[in-house]
Amino acid sequence: MSAPVSAPDPLSVSLQNMHTFGLKASALALRPLACPADLLAFTEQARAGEPLLLLGEGSNTVFVQASYPLTVWAMRWTGKQWLGCDGTHHWLRAQGGENWHNLVEWTVLNGWPGLENLALIPGSVGASPVQNIGAYGVELESRVAAVHVWDVKRACHVVFSKAHCEFAYRDSIFKHFDPNKYIITAVDFALPVKWQAELGYGDVAARVRERGVLSPLNVMKSVCEIRSAKLPDPRVLGNSGSFFKNPIVAATTAQAMLTKYPNMVHYPMPDGQVKLAAGWLIDQAGLKGHRIGQVGVYSRQALILVNHGGGQAEDLQRIINHVCHTVQAQFGVLLEPEPNLI
Repeated sequence: MSAPVSAPDPLSVSLQNMHTFGLKASALALRPLACPADLLAFTEQARAGEPLLLLGEGSNTVFVQASYPLTVWAMRWTGKQWLGCDGTHHWLRAQGGENWHNLVEWTVLNGWPGLENLALIPGSVGASPVQNIGAYGVELESRVAAVHVWDVKRACHVVFSKAHCEFAYRDSIFKHFDPNKYIITAVDFALPVKWQAELGYGDVAARVRERGVLSPLNVMKSVCEIRSAKLPDPRVLGNSGSFFKNPIVAATTAQAMLTKYPNMVHYPMPDGQVKLAAGWLIDQAGLKGHRIGQVGVYSRQALILVNHGGGQAEDLQRIINHVCHTVQAQFGVLLEPEPNLI
């Protein structure tokens, strides 16, 4: 008499490699979204009430549960094109599944500068407007012309103008919708013909001077060098890049802090407020290298949390709470996580 066959695990699809932090998690199914037919299939599942999750490259998403009884759709719709030039801007369009850094590199090498400060930010084009990504003095909103979305409920395409996206610091209207309401299928960019380098943040200016020539390519290369020196490779050490938003405080608050901490890293904002460097605050609180279980603050850059291997969701939550509590106790500033904790 043959032995009974055990039933397969209903949550057998691993998500560990679907997010760069690398915590173990599983789901019911994993499907690619790569064409119009996939949009319709996603829509049918959504209308049927099936639990779904749309995922880009997982660089800004962290799975903090062991299992998810849902189908994960991975955005894999690629393609990019130059739409023309009106004398003031180069107009380009990139599909949501395009790799962000590959897009930046493509624009710079083709003579359409404007995105070079955003080089080497992990993730996909479709995720970039959700978070309104930014780095080294450039925010995505300053380069976006429109965002193309698929309206799941109405099963039709909709175009959001830049104004309708309601961009703010690491925020947009898309972060406040039901995540399955719209699927970002493409993003249009308007890149200035008259290029002006943004060198006011970090060590970018010094790195460019070392290269001898001020050019978009050398700015991009300099940004890549800086990021590579500070950020661990997620293939080696699980991470989601910058884990905490840089807090923005009133000018009076910043001045009071500068009286006590004259070397505090800070950046005046156009509206009169002041942006603080979350990494500096965490470092000054003595947390660089601090670990709870297998999750900790990166030893070379305090803004980053890392998975040393085998990290658990509860370790991550405990280190988040510890960092936020410690920084608030010392500086009176509350930090907020930047990635989406699912």
